[in-house]
Amino acid sequence: MTKVLFCALAAMFAFAACGKETAPAPAAAVEEKPVATQSVPQSAAEPREPVNELTPPAGSADGETVDVSASTTTAVAAAVASNTPAPPVGELKGWKAGTHFTEYAAAQRVAAPPGQIEVTEAFWYGCGVCYSLEPQLEAWEKTKPAWVRLRRAPVVWNEVTREDARLYFTLEGLGLVGKLHAEVFRQIHVRNKPFTQLRGGTVDLAATEKAARDFFTANGVSAEDFAKHYRTFSTENKLRQAATLTRDYAFVHTPMIAVNGKYQTDIKMAGGAGELFRLVNDLAARERGAN
Repeated sequence: MTKVLFCALAAMFAFAACGKETAPAPAAAVEEKPVATQSVPQSAAEPREPVNELTPPAGSADGETVDVSASTTTAVAAAVASNTPAPPVGELKGWKAGTHFTEYAAAQRVAAPPGQIEVTEAFWYGCGVCYSLEPQLEAWEKTKPAWVRLRRAPVVWNEVTREDARLYFTLEGLGLVGKLHAEVFRQIHVRNKPFTQLRGGTVDLAATEKAARDFFTANGVSAEDFAKHYRTFSTENKLRQAATLTRDYAFVHTPMIAVNGKYQTDIKMAGGAGELFRLVNDLAARERGAN
């Protein structure tokens, strides 16, 4: 009975289980088979949408398109449009807007410097599909063009995802994303040791921090260095920014990919993980040609 109650409580805080896709097995073999998804009952066949009503991009939700006939165009606007070159489309190679990707109604702010195209991955450490995609994302990162900048964006929907996002920003502050990011996934999905601990229907912050500290110290980080980043003003500010980005980019499940703040896609829309990265490359090339 206690186990059933725990799973029910955990489900309340894990509103968005992974994604709408079923991901392929990781490209790199893992000796141990994944056995659990953090804070999500294994029996859950379908992911949940987050409680936050994150509005998808206008004209792009679930393949829907904006009703063009509902708008009107002034003579001035028509003249400007007729003299404005269309964005390059040759790089898309058959990809279709509304089917393989959606376009934001308004471009979102990016962090990449001028001359670079930003590719943003929305992820959650408790997401099994994100874990499966990670080896392929790492492989793509090693072969991507130099003018493409990968930005990992932990989603913040609720208490659980907020504390998991704290892990990522602690890694980032310590300069250990490259070394320990994938290891955090393995700790949860292979070793079945979630970091975020629930008690009495809420996140137990003390127990959660201890689980995180034990992981970091076991991987060569001193308790003092861990404390300099885990609960600090800088990390809290990054968490607020992550929550804003989650909302503005309409990241309603994970994993999702945004290209230069203009296009959004995922594994299912692209037609598979391999196709996802080919699509991302083509959208990035289109953006570079348009700039």
